[in-house]
Order: sequence, then C-alpha cells, then structure tokens
Amino acid sequence: MESLGPVIQTITLIWAPLSRQIDYLKDLDSNMASLISEMTKLKCKREDIQTDIQAAVRAGQRTTKQVENWVEKVLNIESEVDSIVAEFNQRRQRLNRFHRIVVLRYKLSRRVAKMLRDVKYLSAEGVFDKVGTSPLLPMVIEMPTASTDGQTTSEQTLEEIRRYLHDEENRIICVYGMGGVGKTTLMKNINNQLIGTQDFDAVIWVTVSKDLNLGRIQEQIGSKLGLNFQNDDHEWWRCMELLGKLRKMRYLLILDDVWQGIVLEEIGVPKPNAQNRSKIVLTTRFIGVSNEMEADVQVRVKTLSVQESWNLFHEKACKAVLLPDIQSLAMEVVNECGGLPLAITTVGRAMRGKKKKELWINAVRALRGSVPDIEGMEPKVFLPLKLSYDHLQDDKIRACFLYCSLFPEDYNIEVDELVIYWAMEGFIDIVDSLQDASSQGHQILERLKDACLLEASSEVEDHVKMHDLIRDLALWITSSPSNEGPKFLVRAGLGLMDSPDEAMWKEAEKISLMNNKIEELPVQPNCPNLVSFYIRENPLLRAIPDSFFELMPRLQVLDLSHTWIVSLPMSLTSLVNLRALILKCCKSLVEVPPLGQLKELQFLDLSFTTIRNLPEGLENLVKLKQLNLSFLGRVTVIPSNIISKLSSLEDLRMFGTYVNWAKEWWIDDASEAMLGEVATLRRLMSLEITIQNMDCLAHDVIKWQWPTLKKFRFYLGRGKHDSPSSCDKLVYIVGLACVSFPHGIGAMLNHTEALILENCRWLRHTPQLGGDLRNLRELYIFKCFGMDCLVDWTEVGEDALQCLETLHLNSLPNLKKVFDGQMPCGGLRKLRLLHVSCCNKLKSLFSSSMAEQLNQLEELRVTDCEKMAVIIEGEALFDNALSNLHDLRLGGLAKLTGICDHMVDLASLQHIAVCDCPRLMKLPSCYGIQKIMGEKEWWEALEWEDESTKSFFRDRFYRSVWVR
Repeated sequence: MESLGPVIQTITLIWAPLSRQIDYLKDLDSNMASLISEMTKLKCKREDIQTDIQAAVRAGQRTTKQVENWVEKVLNIESEVDSIVAEFNQRRQRLNRFHRIVVLRYKLSRRVAKMLRDVKYLSAEGVFDKVGTSPLLPMVIEMPTASTDGQTTSEQTLEEIRRYLHDEENRIICVYGMGGVGKTTLMKNINNQLIGTQDFDAVIWVTVSKDLNLGRIQEQIGSKLGLNFQNDDHEWWRCMELLGKLRKMRYLLILDDVWQGIVLEEIGVPKPNAQNRSKIVLTTRFIGVSNEMEADVQVRVKTLSVQESWNLFHEKACKAVLLPDIQSLAMEVVNECGGLPLAITTVGRAMRGKKKKELWINAVRALRGSVPDIEGMEPKVFLPLKLSYDHLQDDKIRACFLYCSLFPEDYNIEVDELVIYWAMEGFIDIVDSLQDASSQGHQILERLKDACLLEASSEVEDHVKMHDLIRDLALWITSSPSNEGPKFLVRAGLGLMDSPDEAMWKEAEKISLMNNKIEELPVQPNCPNLVSFYIRENPLLRAIPDSFFELMPRLQVLDLSHTWIVSLPMSLTSLVNLRALILKCCKSLVEVPPLGQLKELQFLDLSFTTIRNLPEGLENLVKLKQLNLSFLGRVTVIPSNIISKLSSLEDLRMFGTYVNWAKEWWIDDASEAMLGEVATLRRLMSLEITIQNMDCLAHDVIKWQWPTLKKFRFYLGRGKHDSPSSCDKLVYIVGLACVSFPHGIGAMLNHTEALILENCRWLRHTPQLGGDLRNLRELYIFKCFGMDCLVDWTEVGEDALQCLETLHLNSLPNLKKVFDGQMPCGGLRKLRLLHVSCCNKLKSLFSSSMAEQLNQLEELRVTDCEKMAVIIEGEALFDNALSNLHDLRLGGLAKLTGICDHMVDLASLQHIAVCDCPRLMKLPSCYGIQKIMGEKEWWEALEWEDESTKSFFRDRFYRSVWVR
C-alpha cells in the first residue's frame, strides 16, 4: 500500500487541473447566462454614466480621464461579448460531431469564463465620485504692453520679481512705487513671459483700482477660472465658489493698482502656502498696503536713470530735442519729469516736433510751477501730466478732456456716444450740421489720444479709456480746492446706495452719479450752477421727486438712461434751458410730461421705453436736431403735423417702431401722419426707420431730399433685421409677399449703397423692384424662393451694378442664372467679393465673356449648389481673366468638374479651399498659390500634368476639412 502513495499523489495533482477543464465543458451554458446577465447590468451602468457625462458637458465641464477610459473599456468589452454570444448561438445549432463539440465547446467555455471575470471586474470598477471637471482654461492670457528692452533699471526689477516667483520662501510679493513709474508695465511683461511655461496652473490678472469693489474683483477672478457670476449673486456665495476652485490649483494672482489693503479671505482667495505653492503679486503706490496685506517681500520700482529717461524722451519727442538751441532745455524738461515713464512719454509727445525755443522755455517754466495740492502724487505726477492738458489747443478741447472723468474709473467709453455727448454739452460748434460736429469731435478725440490723455481700449473696439492717473488729474482740476476748471461732483461707479450729501450739490456745474445702485434722490436740491446731471445706469432708481428739478435753472443736459423710472415729474417742464434729454432704455417709463416749454431742446432720446404716446408739445421743439424713437413697442400712431414741424431735425431714428403711417389716398384724414412728412424735413441728414407696410410708400417719396440724406437705413417689412452691412445708405426688405412694388422703392434704390432682400417670395429678379441700382455697392439676397435670375442685362440700364463690390446669394432654390444676357461694358467692374450658397438649380456662375471683365474680383466662394458643374461656362478665357482673384473656396459641389470647361490660368490665386467636391479632378494653373486646403482623399485623387507639377503643389497642400 505504501507503494501506491506516490501514485495516488500523482493522480491527485493531475486530476485538479483536469477537473477544471471538465468544469469548463459542463458550465458553459450557466456561464453564458451569467455573462449575458452581467453584461446587461454593465451596459445599463455605462448608459447611466454617459447620461451624467452629457449633463456635465452641458454645464460647461469636461469629462475626467478616468471616466473616459472606463467608458472606452466597456464599449470594447461589449463588442467582444456580442461576438461571443453570436458565436455561441451559431455553433450550438451547427455542431453535430462529438469530437468537434468537445473541442469547440471547451475553447468557447474558457473564453466565456474569462470574459465573465472581466465584466464583473469592470462593473465593480465603474464607481465614480464625479464624471466631469472644470474645462481647461488658458494658463496665461497675453496682455498688450510696452517693451522694457534697453531699460536696465526695469530689466533688473523684472529679474528680481522673477527670482521671488520661483523661490520657496516668499508667497506674497509687493511691487510698489509712485504712480506712473511702470509697475503695471513690468507685471504685464512678467505675465507674458509665463506663456508656455508650466510654472503655474493659472495666472490671474485683476485690476483693483482706487475705489475698492470686492464684487468686481470676484468677477474678474471668476471669469479667469470659468465661473460666470451673475450681478445678483451674493458675495459670500462667490467667495465659496472661488475658494473651492483655487484650493485645487497652483495659481499666480496679480492684483494690479491696489490702493488699500484687501482681506483675501473675503474675496475667496486662499493664502499661498508651502502646500499649494501659489503666489500673489500686488502692485501699489503706497508702501502701507504692503504691510496691510502682510507681504513677505517688497520690490521697489525705481524711476529711470537720466540716460534711460533721455532715450525714452528722445524717442517720443523726436529730432527736435537735438537742435542746438533746444537740447539743453529738453534736458531740463527730462530732469523735471523725474524719471517717471508715463510723465516722460506724455511730455515727450506733447513737445513732439516743437522747434520754437520759446515753447521749450515755457515748458520748463510750467514744470517748475506751483505744486498741486494732492498728497504725495502732485510734484512727480500731476505737474508733468498737466503739461499735456495745458498744451491742448483751446478751452473746448480741455472741456472735452475733463468731461471724460464723469465716467467711472476703467470705463470703456464708446467713441460715437462720447462725441455726441460733447455736442450736447456744447463743447463742439454745431456750425452746419451734426455730421460736421461728429467730424470735429473725432478730430478732438484723436488730439486727446495723441496727447496721451485718452487711450484706445484694448478690450472693446471703437472705445476709449482714461488712464486712472489721467482721470485723477482731471478730477483734481475740477475739484473744489483747484481754481483750474469747472466744478464737478463725480461719484460714478462706486456702488452707492444713497446719493451724495445735498450740500455737495450746490457748487457743482456737473454731477455724475452714473453706474451706481441709488434708490432715492433729494427732494429739492439747490443747484444754481448745475449744467449737466448724469444718473444713468442706476437700475434701482424707480422714481424722481416731484420738485426735484425746480432749483436747477441752468440745467442743459439730463441723462436718466438705463434707470427704472415709471414717469417724470412736472418740474421737468421748468428746465427751459435744457438742450438734451436722454431717456434711453428706461424700460418702465410709460409717461413723459409735456415738453412744449423746452424750446432749447436739441437732443431727445426716448428709445427702448414703454411710453404709450409721444409727449405733448413735441411739435413745438423747433430746435430739435436729434430724435430717437426706436423700439417704442406701444407707439403705433403718430399724429399728423408733428414731425413736419420739427424743422431743425437732422437725425431721426425710428428703427423697430412699427407706426401705422397713413396711406397716400387718405390725405384728407388729418389724424395720422403720412410718411411724406419726413420728406418735408429739409435739414434731415440721417434717417433710420422701420416701415412694416409698403402701401405708405407713396409717389411723394420720390421727391425726398435724397442728396441731403447723408445716411439712411430703411427697414421694410416686419421681421428681424440683422444687417451684415455697415454702409451708410441701406435698404433692407424682409418678408414681403408682393408681385409689384411701389415707386417709392425704386426711388430709394436709386440712392442706396446696400440692398438686403430676405424672404421676398414673389420676387423673380431685382429689376422688379425698380431703380437703376447704379450706386449699389453691396447686395445680399437670402431665401427669396421665387427668384430665378438676379439680373437680366437687357432689362436694366448700362450703368446698373457698376459700383457693386459685394454680392451674397444664399438659399435661392429656383435661381437658374445669376446673370442673363450680354453684360454691358463696365458692368460689375468693381465686384470684389462673391459668395453663392444653397442655390441648387445653378449650373454655372458666369459666361466666359463676363468673367473676363471681373478684373477686381478678389474672393469667390461657392458652396452647397448641387447642380453646379463649372464656375465659368463657355469658350476659353483670355489670360487676364479674373486677374485679381486670390481667394477661392469651393464646398459641397457634387457635380463640379472644373473652374472652366477649358484650362484657366489664375496667376493671382493665393489660397484655395476645397471640401466635398469629388469630381473636381484638376486644379487651375495657379503658380502663385501659397496654400491649398482640402481632404486627403480629394488630394490623392487629383490628376497632374507631370510629376514636377504635383511636387510643386504638394508643398503647399494642408490637410483640412473646411467648415463651410
């Protein structure tokens, strides 16, 4: 028996694995059922998680890598399980031999068992705390700034700041120095140098400014972190949101222009420490702020050396400083600037090109004048800056400069709005017209920008800003201690809940309380000197006291726009010197008192209000120059003989106001105004008006003073008018189902520069509208489903479309020809841009003879025209055809075989983009090409004359799926 022991042990060792293999054979069906069951559960879990992913994406989040990887694994295993199940079902039906059953069943059973283990493991792994996280934001946003190259002092300071940013000891760094010394410039350079590095997860720039506003600081930080705070969000809630974000990252927070200590915890900024390795840099004019904010280290920004100052001044003032009689005086001027970069730049530009010795002597005298009474800043900032103010041409330009200080600090001021405000204030001589005043205002604006007293906004196009130091200068000039200028009371953008003490109003000539949260005004403030009162953008202001205006005998400009007042008090009628009344966007305003007594009124803006009727006495305002009645949703009727009496009117705006104008044959009915009344305004130069019914476009429209109208925009029809054109003279026709059009339309088109036609279903061709189209520069036609031909040359004059530069044709399903007939010589001679899209019956665009005259065409774009076979049909083109075309885009043209039936030479072509044009097998001859964009498959299928040609173009090909 003892001899059997090893045998039994051997059998046992063999039986254990053999038993497992036998289990594979007998457990296949049960394992397959378990696998299907577990896979069903896993699919449900995957679908639930994908639903969560979609919700996170809609909330602006991105999916975590862990979740993405899990979902991908599940999708892969689903495919494998489906394959196994299919194989199981198939083989169970077909197997009929014992040995094959055993072998195949064994193999399949092993796969099923392994797959069951994998499915269970994935199911257990699919538990996540969250599926989404914050989207990736740019680490650093580049900021425009001046270079410090060649300024050794600045470069040394930059190196010192960089050193502190990378050490382990100093967490809060204070960069301090006098105003205008270049602290912001240095930090912008630091910011830009961090682009492309991995030093921080986020670099956050915040402009704090003099008037501390914690809510605004929170908004700036939040926007950099992808948090979109609302105006009514509580500061505490914002604080918690910011803390949650910043605790998870290594950040650099740059607090620029700090005037007082900030409690970081109140904002929601965790203090930098060894764990988060974050940094805070603050710039300030006052060393005390550094102590209040417990800075670890202080970096002083020094003024420029004498040589650096001279180099900068020479750059700004140009060659005049080197003249023998002037150089020593220029050195004195530079010395008086004290090495302050802002002062040097400002004074240098003010003296640029000045070659008279007396001007330089006077500059030195001015810089050495009496010290302005402003603590700490006066001798080294205001005197140099004030030199630019003193050198302005006259008092009106100075007044325009001072006026800009009425806006809040760091405010982006719209240029056109600023100029019209200057006109309201009387700073600009309105000699002939508002248009001349606008030109004069823009000229003044450029002078102020050239003198560095205003600067173009880097945030918003066509806006300007006042540097905070320059604004401080203006406010000092207009303050009570100064005898330099008018007296201003400015409390703009401070978040005030209450208006300033009434005693402060008495001396003021201009009061600006704009952009606050004021709810109540004084009952009867005594303002004998007040000329201008601005309380715009106070959304909590709902009422004005009845006697508020009674003691304001000199008031000329009143701006109540963007408030929620419901009505105006009768005391408004006592303002007999009022020149401007601005009520724009007072969306709760339903009633305005009679205005007939305001005989001096020149500017009246009632746009976006909810008044039911025009104010009584409007016809008595014979000096009115600008009237804005746009978007008056409740005004549908204008009584007759009101508009016609506004004999001085130059600018009338009625966009979005649907007035029921009387028809021509109702001329005996005196209750409603006819559109012809507008035509009687002999001084009218700018008109913007919506006309919903063309029946009112009578014959007398032909007699309008079209040469006098320098700018007009007619919006005909009821609908949304989104104009793509910036032309001064525009006609936009939308949604009109007319076969014939009034003669008034033709009169308009004789003078218009831009024509937009949208959803005019019965319009077959443009001559149907009337008019000669000789002045038309831009033509846009959208969704005119009945149009079959744009222009038949036999139906228009020889000078039609001779000025056309831009042509857009979109969604014209019945358009068979763009142009028909023989184009006259000179037709389309100025066409520069042509876009054609979704015109499914077009087979070509031009005839060859027409293409030979399009010598100014620069950009051609043709997309989604399913029958387009060639762009140009007919005979071979001359060599100079389309001689200026340098941008060609073709997309969604399934039948396009070529640009032309013959080989065409497009020598000026620089860019080609092609997408979804499978039959386009050859490129035109274009050896000046710089870039070809298209799908790889299209490129590889192109036919070439020889290998060298293919090689030439290959170097210019960029694989791209062009999005049309």
